[in-house]
Formats: sequence, structure tokens, C-alpha cells
Amino acid sequence: MLAIALDDRALAMAVDGELRSLQPSVVYRDGGGERTGRPAWDVQREHPTQVATDHWAELAREPVPPAAAALATAELRERLATLPGSGVTENPPSWLLAPATFEAGALGAVLSIARAAGLAPAGFVDASVVTTAALGLEGPVLVLELGLHHLAATTVICGDRVRRGRVSVGQCGGLIDLYQGWLQMIAAAMVKRTRFDPLHEGSTEQQLFSALPALAREAAGCGMARATLEVRGECFEVELSRDQFAQAARDLYRELLRLVHELRPAGMALTIVAPAVMAELPGLRAELEQLSGCELVAIYDGLAAVAATRLRAPLVGASAECVPLLRALPRRASVVVPESAIAARWRLGSAAGALRRPTHLLFAGRAVELGEGPLEIGRDHAVAAGAIRLPEGLAGVSRRHCSLRREGDGVLLIDHSRFGTRVNGERVAGRVQLHAGDRLRIGDPGVELDLIAVGE
Repeated sequence: MLAIALDDRALAMAVDGELRSLQPSVVYRDGGGERTGRPAWDVQREHPTQVATDHWAELAREPVPPAAAALATAELRERLATLPGSGVTENPPSWLLAPATFEAGALGAVLSIARAAGLAPAGFVDASVVTTAALGLEGPVLVLELGLHHLAATTVICGDRVRRGRVSVGQCGGLIDLYQGWLQMIAAAMVKRTRFDPLHEGSTEQQLFSALPALAREAAGCGMARATLEVRGECFEVELSRDQFAQAARDLYRELLRLVHELRPAGMALTIVAPAVMAELPGLRAELEQLSGCELVAIYDGLAAVAATRLRAPLVGASAECVPLLRALPRRASVVVPESAIAARWRLGSAAGALRRPTHLLFAGRAVELGEGPLEIGRDHAVAAGAIRLPEGLAGVSRRHCSLRREGDGVLLIDHSRFGTRVNGERVAGRVQLHAGDRLRIGDPGVELDLIAVGE
């Protein structure tokens, strides 16, 4: 069985449990031979008008641009023709792994492309579901995607079946936009340091672009990285800090955290699965530390494709007229991958022991003490004396909206409302433990209240 993960950052092909091909989805527009994948990636900045990186992202549009469909078809044909190893026959049965951005409409176009490329799809299966099933994870899971041109997060529910939940797609670009921000940051530093602009010529821009992954890993691991260019016998170099990389990536990091907060119930401990390249981004781990109690699992590219080749095929009968789209799998539908397929695991919130219990709530310019009794929050005349009374007429505020109470060594927020309460942008699912520095939002657009610790 052949499985293809339609991840444009790392398009993977696996056969019978073996990863056969893993390359970025980049292709020359003229369709020349052996002009896809790494060879095209390595010259894209020298020949920007001749190389396409966005054809798979374009397939999610309606109507599908014919040029994007033609490029995707040519790419699949070449990848299949040059697939290393034996055991791949003509018109092989295959699973196609769908990323978060591909809904049913876009998958119709992908099906036509796959058949035109000589494939016989057994069906589509959600990439986040296959990944979660392969890892054998329990409890709530959030799978992150970083494509060349998109950022997305998918919740996966694990029970007797592993099934896709909510999906959120970012409003910023993906890896290409991130690299562009880093190029501009490094170029500005190099101009200031040496008066040489590496973006002035395509050849030097390509040199710098090709060095970005190694520079980012060095900055993330060592705190500093040195960018060096050799141009016509001269050497130009500049030293860059981890903070400079993180600052240039701040828009992507903020959007990623927004997606996580949008999908994660407030304070819930869950497993976050991310590609290893994302977990290695300078400064991102520090940003994710605020997700106390969660575990970050970094996986190698191609894991989902390898696991999908072990699916019982077809789980649902496929025909020329009907190809199944699987958003759920039996828990043991695919072989659980070995631990070696996981790049790293981290328990987030390593400074959780330093999180302080809040003592006061800031409201209307005053600090309201969190005493032994519960502190209620709601609309005027609906809560007890000494509580926080919000004005009548606020949208999304219940008469008895929520309450805060001390319990053991912590403070709990209990939501009583029909409209919901948010803590740090995450909706509370019944109750959640609070810490100093947390921010509550009640209503829409709402009232914000800050929790602080005084004298502890």
C-alpha cells in the first residue's frame, strides 16, 4: 500500500511501512524533467518567477486554478516515476492524507489530480487522525501543522475511535513567510554591520535562504548564530541572537498561540503534536511554556504516511464514483510507531512550580481581595454584596456569571453563565484553576479583569 501525505512543506511518500520520499513541494513552472522537490527548492530565490511553491495551497481555493492543478499533477507524476525502491506498480492503491486546509470540495480536485497522475486512491484520511492513532495517544490531542503557506491546528478526540474535532486555520502564512521575515532581519543586520545587502542579488539571497534552517537551529540551541556569505572573494558575516529570530517570527508565534487558545478549553492539560521543525523554532518553546500541564510531542516528517500504509484498506469500499474520506479511525486501525519516530517530548510549564496563587483581582482601578469566601461576578443587583457587579446591558454577561473561590492552595474559577468565560483567551469548560498573571474576559467584547499576587 502506498500513502502520500499532502504536506507541501514535506510531501511524503511511503510504501508498506517504509518512507520512500520526503521533499518540499516545489516545482519548476516549465515542467522540465527532475525539476521538483529539493532541486527546485535550492534555486527558488535565484529564479523566483520560474519556481512555484504555492500550487497545493491554491487547490484549497474555489474554483481551483487550472495552473495549480497542472503543476500538482506533474509533480505527483515525477515523484512516482522517481520513487526509490521496488514494489510500486502502475496505478498503485493508495491512501491520500489530507491536511487541515483541505475540505471536501478541495479534495475533489485532489482526487482528479491523483488519478491523472496514475494513482488509484483507496480513500482520503485526515492527517491529524492518522498521526494521533499512530502515536497511540490518550486524552485530548491538538495537532499543529506548519505548511509552506499555512498554519493550522486540529483537535483530535481519543476514545474507542480516534476522530477529528474542531479545526482552526491561521490568518498568516506558513514557513515561506517566516523565512522571508528572517531574510529581511538578517539582511538589515548585515547591511548595518558590513554595508553589504545580501538581498540585492538572487545568488546571495539563495545562499542565505538555504542557510536559514541551520542558522535557526544554532540560534535556538546556542543562543547565537553567525551568518556568513562569500561573494566574489569577500566574506561578509553578522552575528544574530535567538531573540532576533524570535522577534522576526513574532507574528507567526502569536497566531499559533491564538489557534491553541481558541481550541483548548481553559487550563486543560492536553498533548500538543507538532512537526520537529516547528518545535525547533528559536524562542517558540519559551512561548509555549505558558501552556502549563500540556505535553509537547515533536515528530519527524513522514510519520503519518508510514503509519497510513498499515491501514486496513479499504476500510470503506472505494469505487470510481465514490472515494471515502475518513475523519475517524478505530483506535488500533494503524500500527503504533516506535518511540524512535518521535523527535522529542517536553512537559510544558516547567516553571509551573513558580506560578503564584492570586491574592487579588483588579477591577475598575481597585484590587479586590480573594478571601476565604467565594467572590461572585455578574450583572447589577444579581450578586451578593461585596461581589463584583458589572453594569446592566453588557453583551454576553449573565446575571450570575462566574465565581472565584479558594480551594486548598489554589483559586478556582467556576463558570455559571450561558455565554462563557475566557481565561487568557481560552474558554472555561466548567471550572479552571487560576494563577497570578491570568486575565479573565467576561462578555463580548467584554470586560477584562487581571489576577495579581500581593505580599506572597
